[in-house]
Amino acid sequence: MNRIEIAARWSVIAAYAAVAAVTQLLWVTFTPITTDAAAHWGVSVDAVGWLSLVFPLVYVLLSIPFGMAADRSFRGALVWGAGLTVAGAAIRLAPGYGAVLAGQLVIAVGQPLVLNAVNKIAVLYAAPPKRPAAIAAGTASLFVGIMISNVTVPFLMDWGGMSAVLWTQAAISLVAGLVLAFVLMRAVPLYGDEAAAGTAAVGAGGVDRAPVAASAAAAALTALRDLREVWSARWVRVFSLLLFAGFGIFITLATWLEVLADGIGYNPVQVGTGLGLMTAAGIVGAAVLPDWAMRGCRARTLLALSLAVSAVLLVFLAAGMPYWLFLTLLGLAGLLLLADLPIVLSFAEAKAEPRSAGAVTGLLLLFGNLGGIVLSLLVQLLLEERVIAIGALVVVTALVAPFALRFPAQGAGRTSKPDK
Repeated sequence: MNRIEIAARWSVIAAYAAVAAVTQLLWVTFTPITTDAAAHWGVSVDAVGWLSLVFPLVYVLLSIPFGMAADRSFRGALVWGAGLTVAGAAIRLAPGYGAVLAGQLVIAVGQPLVLNAVNKIAVLYAAPPKRPAAIAAGTASLFVGIMISNVTVPFLMDWGGMSAVLWTQAAISLVAGLVLAFVLMRAVPLYGDEAAAGTAAVGAGGVDRAPVAASAAAAALTALRDLREVWSARWVRVFSLLLFAGFGIFITLATWLEVLADGIGYNPVQVGTGLGLMTAAGIVGAAVLPDWAMRGCRARTLLALSLAVSAVLLVFLAAGMPYWLFLTLLGLAGLLLLADLPIVLSFAEAKAEPRSAGAVTGLLLLFGNLGGIVLSLLVQLLLEERVIAIGALVVVTALVAPFALRFPAQGAGRTSKPDK
């Protein structure tokens, strides 16, 4: 393959990473301006919070069926996801809170179609030795989108109000969506067992049509059978549990750290600095560590270390610590916890059958988001007893830690049959 063909296929991965980043950009739009947004629309702070909460809730409902849709028609599902993202960003331009909530719901429906494609796009467009790097690029872009939103939204709000925020993000979404559609038309899938299937349904416009089931009942039975087969593999259950804990702890800390750290004397500015450091370190970890971890037994060590560092951070968060240690532990936790996601997805890509890559990815990401919901709600219920709330997270970390030691020793190569 010549360099032009390689560049064309990596352009698909880059365009995909941009759209994935946009979904996260739109997800956390109102997180740094919650109070201002509530005042702008004349609604409660809780109402503004729902503009973000709908995303993990919708993801949990749609992740698995949309992952299976990607297995049946990858490019069609991905284009639909990008299209819904752009459409939702456009709907938010209409005046009023109701329009923004409707737009967020549309984007939330499209998000699983985009995010569940991270493994599949690596299988179809990257050579096997480069797939961990492709998966790392796709997952690191998620945290890049979050950071960009948190940095730019307050500035845009001060500069031009809510309209500046929404119009800027809508323009970014449109450009990213159009670029992805364009490169998907030009670069035909080459790698993986489904390369031919990726082009078989290409229509006159160059992009395969959205998946259409000939029989709803037959499709449902097939989906249930495929899901049962995927879940029967022991490694899928272990991977799911690790993401439930690792990704769940990160989301919970990002949501409640300001409240939890207030008890040991840290103000919002100090906590915001720590969260920024944790996210920035996580971007580096997600981009750099997975490829290194795929060799030898390093992945197992990194996963166990991520849980150990998280436990230490939580213990000191309950007992108190100097600010330098607070920043250091947050940075280390972010570096390792956010690397867990691409590491687990990379190993899943190596172990899963290509025909079920989308379903496996959807299931794993479902458990990651479910961990964020469950652990965040658990802490919310216990907030009046701060130490007990933190202790509950420590217990979850300790219970899951032994499963990190059961992680595969090596990630090179594809197993012919998953471990049962």
